[in-house]
Amino acid sequence: MNKQTISQDQLIVLFFVYLTGSVIVNLPGPLIGFAHNGVWISLLLSGTVAMIQLLLVLYLDKEYPGKSFSEYSQAVLGTWPTIVIVIPFISLLFEMSTDIVHEVGKYVNSSLMRQTPQYIFDIFIFTTVAITVRAGIEVMSRMFTILIFIMMLFIVLTLLFSIPNYHTEFLFPILPDGIKPVLHGAYLSYGFTHAEPVLLALLLPFVRRPTPNLHKKLVIVFGISIILLIAVAIATILVFGPLAGERKYSMVEVARMIDLQPIQRVEFIVGIALIVGSYMKACIIIFILNHLVVRICKLKDENVFILPLTFINMISAFLLQRSEAKLAEHITVILPIWKLTGFTIPLLLVVAIHLLKKMLGLQKTPTK
Repeated sequence: MNKQTISQDQLIVLFFVYLTGSVIVNLPGPLIGFAHNGVWISLLLSGTVAMIQLLLVLYLDKEYPGKSFSEYSQAVLGTWPTIVIVIPFISLLFEMSTDIVHEVGKYVNSSLMRQTPQYIFDIFIFTTVAITVRAGIEVMSRMFTILIFIMMLFIVLTLLFSIPNYHTEFLFPILPDGIKPVLHGAYLSYGFTHAEPVLLALLLPFVRRPTPNLHKKLVIVFGISIILLIAVAIATILVFGPLAGERKYSMVEVARMIDLQPIQRVEFIVGIALIVGSYMKACIIIFILNHLVVRICKLKDENVFILPLTFINMISAFLLQRSEAKLAEHITVILPIWKLTGFTIPLLLVVAIHLLKKMLGLQKTPTK
């Protein structure tokens, strides 16, 4: 089977979709609950850590052009150490895709169709994701270009139409309880989304080379995603003030406050953006998961694992029944540590050993 390739602009679209996706609607509310008015500082702190990881990924891509994370990990560490660090990597991808679909299914079930069992939505979403991923990365990138434009349009219009509801006095004081809640918020946002730039290393091999200015554009796109996330968080505070941390789907709640005649129930439009964003991000994660498993197993058929992996994720979603307390503990305590050990430490390990071998003249990098 011929390997599908995408242009650098299509990769930038996929990267932006992954960075925003469901995060822009799901994260701000819980994050404000921890960091309060200092939420923007939390996002800047975790975003800085994520930017460092992104720069390390881009450095490895420069050293090993056209190679994926698993391939240059094998070149640097060897086969068995690579398998050891890939296991938590794969488990995290399972966890993330299951959580995303389960969360959007819960939203549809609780907000739109309360009499329908949630597993109906889970089955529908996972089936759609599997079909999309089987179509290939090129089809995904083309379709997501349209969907992310529509989604961002909804978000930006919501921010603009909410201006009459903004109360600037709600922004102060910035640090009412000191710096500790801000650091806790940074820890939460790191675990929620900012520990994941390493996943870009599994999409870069699909880009047609050469790629002039690709790395610079990826850094710019990442910066834009941070600014957009901060804007959504601040808009939520401007509308709800001290109650902002209690709004789970913050942008949906902000849209609910818009009085735009003759249009009614504007929040449903933002709800569609949440569903679309979650669907796109789930597709990218399943694609990366399948790609990683195929590379580890050294198979020629790129699609052989898509249906089995999606089915396992779907079963996990059926079995995933966490109470609100358990879910909060999982997101705020377990997930950041899990991503630190599964994503960040392997990336740092590969970079450190590569640099050490390069200094000692032991590491041979591919000819560029």
